[in-house]
Amino acid sequence: MTRDIICGLDIGASNVRALIAKADQNMLGFGQATTKGFSNSVVSNLGLLSDAIETSVMKAEEMAKVKARKVITNISGVHIRTFQSRGSVHISDRPSEITKDDIKRCIESAKVIAMSLDREAVHLVPVRFFIDDKMEINDPLGLFGSKLDVDLNIITSLVTVLQNITKAINLAGYEADELIVSGAGTGLAIFEEEELINGAVLIDVGKEITEASLFIDGKILDSFTFPFGGDDLTQALQDNLKILFDEAEDMKIKYGLVTKNEITNLLLPRVEAILEDMHKKLEPFLKNKKSLPAVSVVGGVAKMDGFIETIEKVFKMPVNMGSLKSGGKINDITFACSFGLMKHGAKKIIAATRRNALVPEPIGFAGRFITKIKSIVSEYF
Repeated sequence: MTRDIICGLDIGASNVRALIAKADQNMLGFGQATTKGFSNSVVSNLGLLSDAIETSVMKAEEMAKVKARKVITNISGVHIRTFQSRGSVHISDRPSEITKDDIKRCIESAKVIAMSLDREAVHLVPVRFFIDDKMEINDPLGLFGSKLDVDLNIITSLVTVLQNITKAINLAGYEADELIVSGAGTGLAIFEEEELINGAVLIDVGKEITEASLFIDGKILDSFTFPFGGDDLTQALQDNLKILFDEAEDMKIKYGLVTKNEITNLLLPRVEAILEDMHKKLEPFLKNKKSLPAVSVVGGVAKMDGFIETIEKVFKMPVNMGSLKSGGKINDITFACSFGLMKHGAKKIIAATRRNALVPEPIGFAGRFITKIKSIVSEYF
C-alpha cells in the first residue's frame, strides 16, 4: 500500500462498507458485505466480523486495483460518552510566549483529570482557552501569559470496544490506523466546510441506534447516542399489527397492505418522543448559536413520510436530508461514513506532507525522538 492510499471502513449494524481513495480524494474503489459478529455496536464474534471486514475491503481493493494495509474505521454505540474537564499549566513566572508544547501539556492535564481506566479518549476537543484566568480565546499559540487553562470536551469509548474492533481488523489482515466516532466521519461527508465551521447538527438514524453529532469550528464538539433505531419501529409495527418481523420490515419500507397514513400515525409519535429527548440535550448548543446551524438527517428511516417534518416541528428550525458532497464515483448515501473517514485520512496525509515539505526529515536516534514528538503534537493540532 502506497503512502497516499486511504481506506475508510464503516462497520455498521447491517453492513460493513469500505472505500479506497488517494490522498487527493480521488476515489478508486468501494465494497460492502453483510455485517456478522457485531451487535449493539460491539463485537460479538471476532471470526465472523473479521470475515465481513475482509470481504468488504477485498471488494474495494479489486475495484481499486490497489492493496490496502491500514484502515480508518468508526465506532458508535451507547458506550460513547463525552466528559467536560478543565486543565491548567504554569508557563513561567514572567509572561512568556505560549508554545504548542504548552498547549499540549494543558490538554493532557485536562485529559488525565477526567479519564477512568476503562475508557479511552477518541476525540480531544478544546472548547476554549484562558490566559492568566481572564483572557478567553480560541487559539493561544504565540500569545504571552504566565498560566494557561483549557475547557476540554473528551469524547470517549470503552477500552474493550476499541480493543475488540482493532483485533477484528487485524484478524482480517489489516491495521487499524485510527478509530473515530461515526458522526465525525459522516459529518465530513455531508456538510460543507463552512457549515462545519459555523455550526452543524447531524442526526443519523441507524438500524439499532440513533446518533446526534454537533460540529463547530470545523470539528466535532459532542456526540449523543440514543438506544432507538429502525428496528424499534419495525418491532412496533409487528406488535400492533400482529405480524412477523420480516413482514413488518417490508411493510415499513413499501407500505403494502396498510396505508401510508396508518403507518405514519402509528410510528411518528414514537419518533417524536425520542426527538424531544434529543432536543433537550442539543438545546444548550442551539441556544448559543447566533444563526441557525445546518441540520441534516441520514438513515433509511429518515425517508419515512413525515419524518423530516417531525424533526422540524420539535427543533423549530429547517432540516434537510443529508447527501454526499463530492462523492465522485459513488453517490450512495449509505457510504457517507466510509467516505467521510476517507476524507479525514486525506486531510491528515496532506497536513503531514506540508509539514515535511517545510522541515527536513531528521535522522538517527534524535530523528526518531523528534518524529515521535511530532506525532504526539499532531494528535492535537
